[in-house]
Amino acid sequence: MKAQKESSKKRIIVSFAGVLFSLCLCLGVYTMLRPSREFSQTENRKLAAFPHFSVSALLDGSYTKDISTWFNDQFAGRDMWTGLNLNVKKTLGQKENGGVYIGKKGQLYLKPEEPNMQSVNKNVQAMNDFSKQFKKVNSYVCIVPNAVTVQGGNLPKDAPIPDQKQFLSDLGQSLENQSFIDVSDALEKNNDQYIYYLTDHHWTGAGAQTAFEEIAAQMKLGKVTEDYEKVTVADDFRGTLCSKSGATGSKDTVEAYLPKTDIIYSVEYVSEKEKTATIYKTDALQSNDKYTIFFGGNHPRIDINTTAQTGRNLLVFKDSYYNCLAQFMWPYFDSIIIVDPRYYYEYAGNIVKQENITDVLYLYNADTFGTDSSLYAVLEAPAK
Repeated sequence: MKAQKESSKKRIIVSFAGVLFSLCLCLGVYTMLRPSREFSQTENRKLAAFPHFSVSALLDGSYTKDISTWFNDQFAGRDMWTGLNLNVKKTLGQKENGGVYIGKKGQLYLKPEEPNMQSVNKNVQAMNDFSKQFKKVNSYVCIVPNAVTVQGGNLPKDAPIPDQKQFLSDLGQSLENQSFIDVSDALEKNNDQYIYYLTDHHWTGAGAQTAFEEIAAQMKLGKVTEDYEKVTVADDFRGTLCSKSGATGSKDTVEAYLPKTDIIYSVEYVSEKEKTATIYKTDALQSNDKYTIFFGGNHPRIDINTTAQTGRNLLVFKDSYYNCLAQFMWPYFDSIIIVDPRYYYEYAGNIVKQENITDVLYLYNADTFGTDSSLYAVLEAPAK
């Protein structure tokens, strides 16, 4: 009797394995035959295209690696498998998926990387050298702590995270001829407010406004307005952390802050040769990544010109955290030149000379700045 039960159990296991193998085989064949998808709405990213064959790529192993990446990206039912994988991990008690911590109360956190100190030191040295070269230009550095530091109360128990406070403290001490603007305290005093998105790695408009008030004080922008028309532009935002993790239980609200002022401004996307009258790209509200309502995402260089007549012109080196902050800053400068070093490849010193720059601001989130390897390249003067 026992032997019959064992035999029956084995047949069930073998049958299940056979069905699973057949399903995977059919899905694999279907993946090979169907047209490749270019973009995943669920993951909010471009998917790998089928690689071009070359003998050199085959010999160095890159072709095989690219085929594997393509197959993983294009595998039929990928979205379903991603969700199933998350549910299995949660059942097993795991609190992380796709580089995202699954926190309490629907909060998702980007799993921060340890800072690459070689890149950090190289960038800091370039920043110090740049400030020495342009001594008459006021230089400010603001590196924003992430939600894991400011609002870490909902993190999974014992989730390992780098000490961003110590990182920022060390960074501030390593700067020369530059003012370090630490917005950590201002954000932490409001850590019970909606200052970071639940499903995205960015801060909200409220978080950016909190930091702006500290930035404005240290940059001596004078009396800043507290009068804004706050407009909810989306209440169904599921951001990049939702896409990475497969956790879809939460959603966010995106708000635009319109300062009530008589000052007007215009925006020029220099590389794209496009001019508009607003920093807001409402087309973004039709996409998954509704945070890109600010400028439509990242661009190599954006010029903002205003009627403020303050005599101050600002050059910003930034990551995407600045995109949201820009809506608070434009009324206080005659012009703001925004450079994203990840996409800009010219020497930034020429901008300082040509645009009569009076102030420079470096605005990054701590996780991005700790791993950035592009900033120094735009700060270093080309060899003569």
